[in-house]
Amino acid sequence: MVRNTGPLDPFAEFRASLIAALVEIPFMGSLADRRLLLQLVRRGTRDLPDIAENQDPRLHVVTILLTCMERPERLWALRAALLTMAPEAPGTKRVNRLIESASLAQLLPTSRLARARDALASATLEIDADSWRPGFIQSHPAIDLPDLGLVAAFDHLTLLTGKEDARPPALLLIDHVTALVQGVRAEELRVWSDETSDLLGLPAGQRPTDERTREDDEVAETVNPDLREAPDPISASSPDSSADGDIADVMPPVGLSEPLRRLPQVWGDVPPRNPNFTGREDLLDLLHRQLMSVREAAVLPQAVHGMGGVGKTQVAIEYVHRHSSEYDLIWWIPAEQHSQLLSSLTGLAQRLRLDVSPEASSAVPAVREALSTGQTGHAAWLLVFDNAESLQNVRQFFPTGGAGKILVTSRNPEWAWHARALEVDVFTRQESIQFLVNRVPGLTEQDADRLAYALGDLPLAVEQAAAWQAATGMPVEEYLRLLDDKRIELLEDAASPDYPVSVAAAWNVSLDALERVNPAAFQLLQVCSFLSAEPIPREFFAGPPASPIADPLDDTLRDSFKLSRALRDIQRYALAKLNHRNNTLQIHRLVQAVLISRMDEKQRALMRAGAQTLLAGANPHTPARRSRWDRYQALVPHVTTAGAVESQDPNVQLLVHETTEFLYHWGDHRGCHEFAEQAYLIWRDSLGESDPQTLRMMKFLGLVCFALGRYEQAGTLVEGALRLCSAAWGDEDEGTLDAMLLMAVSHRTRGEFASAKGVNERVLEICRRTLGEQDPVTLRAAAHLGSSLRLTGEFAAAADLDRATYQQQSEVLGGDDPDTLLTLSHYATDIREAGDFLQARAQQEEVLERTLAAYGPRHPPAMRASRNLAVARRKAGDHDGALRLATETAERFRTQYGESHPDTMAATLTLAVDLRHAGRLDESFKLGQATLDRYRAILGPDHPHTLAAEVNLAVVKRLRGDVEAANRADSQVIELLRDKLGPDHPTTLCCATNLASDRFSLGLGQEAFELDTDTLARSERVLGVEHPATLAVGVNLALDLRLLDRIQEGDRILADTLQRLRTVLGDRHPATLNALQSLRADCDLDPMPL
Repeated sequence: MVRNTGPLDPFAEFRASLIAALVEIPFMGSLADRRLLLQLVRRGTRDLPDIAENQDPRLHVVTILLTCMERPERLWALRAALLTMAPEAPGTKRVNRLIESASLAQLLPTSRLARARDALASATLEIDADSWRPGFIQSHPAIDLPDLGLVAAFDHLTLLTGKEDARPPALLLIDHVTALVQGVRAEELRVWSDETSDLLGLPAGQRPTDERTREDDEVAETVNPDLREAPDPISASSPDSSADGDIADVMPPVGLSEPLRRLPQVWGDVPPRNPNFTGREDLLDLLHRQLMSVREAAVLPQAVHGMGGVGKTQVAIEYVHRHSSEYDLIWWIPAEQHSQLLSSLTGLAQRLRLDVSPEASSAVPAVREALSTGQTGHAAWLLVFDNAESLQNVRQFFPTGGAGKILVTSRNPEWAWHARALEVDVFTRQESIQFLVNRVPGLTEQDADRLAYALGDLPLAVEQAAAWQAATGMPVEEYLRLLDDKRIELLEDAASPDYPVSVAAAWNVSLDALERVNPAAFQLLQVCSFLSAEPIPREFFAGPPASPIADPLDDTLRDSFKLSRALRDIQRYALAKLNHRNNTLQIHRLVQAVLISRMDEKQRALMRAGAQTLLAGANPHTPARRSRWDRYQALVPHVTTAGAVESQDPNVQLLVHETTEFLYHWGDHRGCHEFAEQAYLIWRDSLGESDPQTLRMMKFLGLVCFALGRYEQAGTLVEGALRLCSAAWGDEDEGTLDAMLLMAVSHRTRGEFASAKGVNERVLEICRRTLGEQDPVTLRAAAHLGSSLRLTGEFAAAADLDRATYQQQSEVLGGDDPDTLLTLSHYATDIREAGDFLQARAQQEEVLERTLAAYGPRHPPAMRASRNLAVARRKAGDHDGALRLATETAERFRTQYGESHPDTMAATLTLAVDLRHAGRLDESFKLGQATLDRYRAILGPDHPHTLAAEVNLAVVKRLRGDVEAANRADSQVIELLRDKLGPDHPTTLCCATNLASDRFSLGLGQEAFELDTDTLARSERVLGVEHPATLAVGVNLALDLRLLDRIQEGDRILADTLQRLRTVLGDRHPATLNALQSLRADCDLDPMPL
């Protein structure tokens, strides 16, 4: 028995290999033959469902295979049908080998195997650790079973291959353990065994009823050689190759002559090993020693730098493959563009199954923290940041601790000042000769030496020359003459600083040949020269372009066979690399530079427009849908490089809009702002400020600025957009209404809450009249008005509106729609601020539970719901629960958005209040002061949210003994609040309550009494007699009276207030208990979203 070592997901790998083999069978191109195939399969299996036909052979084949893999017994019928129809076809033989030697791990999806593991783990609670082993080995001596635990033994057995009509070893183990346990555990194992046997189509005699009477099964003794090969390519039109949706889980290919070795548990996006890698032994040895020599608390990166084309990335790839067994986790990160960094690290977070949403703003900080603190379960990790040209952009993503390593490749020599660095130079002459001789059969060392000299030993040029020689067999003398001719041509022109003349000459020889042999392939390269140097998904080329690019390229893009031929010719001359595993094409940036230098201005404009057209054709048109974010992640680097923002094509402009929206929804607000601002400025200058495209981008840029807390820029943008929209389309156009909503937000960021409310009321009235009550735009306008009503202190009105809006959104948008859940959270805030603390807490608990179920804990709406719940818990009296949640939420906001993000500041202010309630006054003061400083810097010193932060801080000052400072602060703030919000606003009343306590602490009983009396009257009128804030003033007033020696009055007011507190909050609420102890009440302020 030999263990069949495969990739991390054998099921997905098996599926990919079968697809690749099936599409090679000649008759698959005929629909009639595929119909016959299905007829034969039906005769060899049971319950084969109808399979929809597809004119595309590949898609039809994929559908057939996926249906067959639902029940592995169908695979036997498929194999028999293929052997009937095309027994000698190489693809049939390959399918036969694959199915014949398939292991259980390849035949069953990971979810089914996981069920068995869980059942076995449960069984270990009933049987002794090794009691199952002797009987199993005695019953099945032919099975090779290492000394492993029960679950690990099962995993081992699932990788063993056997005869199709024999009971798989893993099933034998399940049956054996079933006989050793009882009750529910036995039933779970028996059900799994029966279901799996049914799926495998085992004969009835193979389903034993008694372990003791079961005969031994014969097990195959050889390893399936096909499983040691790299997976075959799957075209862009085929389904995902990952069964569980994991990202970049496929292991690197291993040659047959190479010993099998342990691979990392997590292996992501590592490029395939270069079979022609030559030399660099000293460099690789030194790199390994440097990476292994230092283990520090702070991870020090290792940099490999050098000029373009010397093979920095190839050195890193070779290092990773050589030393893969020494790491638990290896992740390859394209680092040239900000969006690529975010995309790759988000993929790593998902691969590690971190408790995090797929937004970059959530996933990237989480994965960095997990690696830094060792929370991943993978101690020995290696991150490779490839093409990390900007130190500032890349270093912020480095983990700050942990036992891992960081490897950087870059052309930027500045890395030598910030990392342990190794410079990669050109090949030595001997390495050049060795590379050429190995690649070109019959080439002498003397001729190789001449070629190397002519090419300056630059590895990329040497590789290209070797490919040329191998493809054409041209005599070296003739090739050198061509190089000289091209070199002379290039020297007559202005030399490029990006690459040596000898390199350009070598590529131009091949480019000339490609242009002659396959003009469409040459044009495809020209188009791709305007895309990013990162991998280009083949799906970008699938189907005819939306608008003509060039002839004959357009015809080739319409024909998959011609496209495949073009890609093969490109690779034949080593002008680009085809990655069949990921189905991508990648062109080195130096090749791109040479291609662009060959074009005149007219050609450049044509091919750049062609690149933009291809990208527009790949637009998924669903920027808010998470399931399509991987498509946008692949698009973004090419959209920016291709200069899509400069296009006049409406389809490309739509791509720009939707790319911007994707970046916003994905959480890359910084990248979104940069891209949106670039598009807006270009369109304003080229299309005019009143053009619909310009105005749409102008408004969206304003929205992004609000999200980033750049309120001044946002205000300028939305004010201009509203003016232009109104002039162009009138006040009742939907675009104008959208600008008006943003203008209301701008009013709120300036602290002009009443003005914002007026704008929101007008928008809602227009929407209801022109669009109807249940139009999504109307519902959004209603939610915006609710926000303004909360900020003006009209909590009852806000609650009525939000309750109605929530009910309508639930019907129109669905109960779990983000806008619906946000409105429900707002409703919980409304009733909390209206005084129903206990019901608000229960409501907010439900909001958070539903939001977590829909999006996970690190999704921004879930984090905002968490902050609201922390406030609700405190108000309801659960100070410990509030502090725990506030601490967690503030840290998440800080990690994901930074200290100065509006949500972070609000969460930090909430935490400071909770720390004060916990008696941690020094921590509360420090945090409150820092947050107040940020509010002053971002919103200004007179904004109501800034003043609220100052009110909270003043309470801490008084409790720490600095009563004079607290009194000064509250005295100044209350005047500003009365001027800004009015004397009856709840925020003003809160400040007045605390100011009276300052006066009381200073012994100014009469002043405290007068202030409390005024505040109580206002609070009863504005908030209600039984609002907890009103009752707080009542307690304080009673204590004022006692201080003034008016004991009887004070006792009467206190008794009445206590009774109300018991009714409203309960006997055990801290506010009730404090009143019983004659302790003054302080009011807290938690700023609401703007």
